[in-house]
Amino acid sequence: MIRRIGIALTLAACFTAAQAGEWKVALCMSHMSNAFTIEMSDAVKNRARELGIDLIVNDGNKDAARQVGQIETLLAQGIDGIIVEAVSVDGIQPAVNMARESGVPFVTVNQKATNQDRATSFVGVSHEDGGELEMLQAARDLGGKGNVALLLGPMGSDAQIGRSAGYKKVLDRNPGMAVAFEQTANWDTEAALKLVENWLQTGREINAVVAQNDGMALGAVKAIEDAQLQDKIKVYGLDAVPDALAAIKNGRLTGSVSQNTSLQGSTSVDVMLDALNGKSVPPEVIVEQMYIDKSNVAKFIE
Repeated sequence: MIRRIGIALTLAACFTAAQAGEWKVALCMSHMSNAFTIEMSDAVKNRARELGIDLIVNDGNKDAARQVGQIETLLAQGIDGIIVEAVSVDGIQPAVNMARESGVPFVTVNQKATNQDRATSFVGVSHEDGGELEMLQAARDLGGKGNVALLLGPMGSDAQIGRSAGYKKVLDRNPGMAVAFEQTANWDTEAALKLVENWLQTGREINAVVAQNDGMALGAVKAIEDAQLQDKIKVYGLDAVPDALAAIKNGRLTGSVSQNTSLQGSTSVDVMLDALNGKSVPPEVIVEQMYIDKSNVAKFIE
């Protein structure tokens, strides 16, 4: 059974610190270098603190081998449970297997593992749905015609694979849209800035830049503004981080998809606690996403 939770909902179960006991849990992040991963880790830390769980945080620094090594060490040290936002869907496989063989609950958050069936549970979103939602809005804004440039996440990551599949679904339905450029910027703002600068210098027409996270989208915005093309090129992001919401409000960024990052993080702790307490947990808990633009951005800015 797959459990689905809405944009403003939490899991029905309520936990107390007493139920958490003396559990020691590790959070293994793919990296800690942008607003999304910081928001995710903060949500996990805050929920663990509420429940009285002793939490250790590891930074994979975008290195799959490093992340697997961290998990191997945690298992050897007797960790009770592991929550992982994976660097790579393939790269995390050995860690999933090690945890399974050790009998340690292993919850993936936001990024699935290729061998997800051997993990305890996945908490996150449908990345394909998120990509489809983002590209669908671009297609509507462009009237189904024009050249789009795609800024991708790290190749082989669950988000990159899923969001690219969502893009393709929309592009296949809109033959008047063509992909002018497509390249990874590895979630990085500066890398995206340089890529888009290079694309603009070719002289090839671009009507929209669709980025797989907000950091890259904001890099694209800067390059486009520097070239004084902001009135000709729309830019779309994903994550709805504070800087992106501010840019939408100011008319600099066209829109972003919220994947309800904090709810993903806090829910992963709830699922982990259930697993540690021997309760049945769903193989997947899917969080809803929504598109944010100037018409509704005020609802999301504190």
